[in-house]
Amino acid sequence: MRVLFAIDPSIAHLYPMVPAAWALQNAGHEVRLASLSGFADRIAATGLTPVPLGDASWAARISDDPLEPHGPHEAQRYAEVLGLNPEEREYWYLFYQYLLTPTGDYLRPDRPEPHALIEYARAWRPDLIVWDLTQAAGAVAARVCGAAHARLVFAYDPSGWSLDRLAAGRGALTEAGLDENPLATLVRPLAERYGVDVDDELLVGQWTIDTAPPGLGLSTRTRKVALRYVPYNGAEPVPDWLREPPQRPRICLTLGESYRRFIRGDWNRTPMLLEALAELDVEVVATLNDVQLDGYTPPDNVRLVEYLPLNQILPTCSAIIHHGGLGTFQAAVASRIPQLVCDTSESILLRFEEDTAHDESDDTGVYRSGVEYGVREPDAHENPAIRWVMPAKKLEATPVADYVVSRGAGVRLDHQTQSVADLREAILDVLRDPSYRRGAEAIHDVWRAMPGPNDVVPVLESLAADARNRR
Repeated sequence: MRVLFAIDPSIAHLYPMVPAAWALQNAGHEVRLASLSGFADRIAATGLTPVPLGDASWAARISDDPLEPHGPHEAQRYAEVLGLNPEEREYWYLFYQYLLTPTGDYLRPDRPEPHALIEYARAWRPDLIVWDLTQAAGAVAARVCGAAHARLVFAYDPSGWSLDRLAAGRGALTEAGLDENPLATLVRPLAERYGVDVDDELLVGQWTIDTAPPGLGLSTRTRKVALRYVPYNGAEPVPDWLREPPQRPRICLTLGESYRRFIRGDWNRTPMLLEALAELDVEVVATLNDVQLDGYTPPDNVRLVEYLPLNQILPTCSAIIHHGGLGTFQAAVASRIPQLVCDTSESILLRFEEDTAHDESDDTGVYRSGVEYGVREPDAHENPAIRWVMPAKKLEATPVADYVVSRGAGVRLDHQTQSVADLREAILDVLRDPSYRRGAEAIHDVWRAMPGPNDVVPVLESLAADARNRR
């Protein structure tokens, strides 16, 4: 069969899809990956076939007119009407403020990209379209060309969960004068242009390919196909220094690739972590760049590497300190090593700078639509965007930290409440106590028990055939 993947133009979304795409291709299926033209080279570097969409110079989030996130007051109003508790509000904010924004950018009917995807699907006639959470145009393309379609989600599904909450609270939302389904409102203009009805299946797929290990995912009404998240981190030459075993415990410190593209500094977290590590008899490999360091000089026991595939470095490590990103968490699970997850107790609610005590002269932790460091600097943005104050943690850090801690596979590090000495003691505890290694082995066993990409191929073949037969 022919399988078309609709990919968000970022490696954080591309890399988790590569193992499934290769499994389908290795099984003899024709596989192509569609994304913005400027991202085609990244796709080609994985050995898979890209389908470039639109103008190669256009990138949604750093264009002149990117969508702004929904404001905090709107997000909180929905949470109140839906009766969400504090934990549930975090899932809602992730969907409403963070996921709807890029989704809307890629659905814009005034841009050629969604139309190019649909027209390509019409011409190529895929049997199955797999799309990620920001690429709802993939579902419209599937309806137009008659393909089966599924979402692939990375460890948990705030979109499916939020749509269930919206459906349950439809009456209260209408009475409060709120849009009963903001995702449907975003999809509708493109769908109606092609005569496609907007229903639940269009918004969540005919099924969801779900990479969440048991205990991490969210409960949703969607039909799920479990898939083990196989870490793929790109192909890079192995550096000479990594070929020899470490002479003392090695710790990997990584705080993610995506935030450093859009946010300067690291809320003083990086200096605190590096100071905590400075006095330990360990070797630290830190994947940090100048934007994250923001002028800070690391101690002598730290080797700085701007980027290194985690599947190269983690098997040599005794532990990893990370930002709580889903891909990093899964890579650590695959490598059987204890995890120290950076997390705070604050909400992920995105706030206007003027509503906070943030110093306007300080860019640390500030997000502006249309800005990407090293690509489109703030002073190049002709119409200065709203300044948003980001929470000092990765959006999914709390669920990831909860999962790791509850299974004895690591600890939570909170730079807002812990001193440098506290952080150092927590790191030493993980290195000295063998129970954390046993916890890491236990969640690795759970991960290994999930169906791998090759196991899922026959399931996808069967589901796609059933969907075609029902047409």
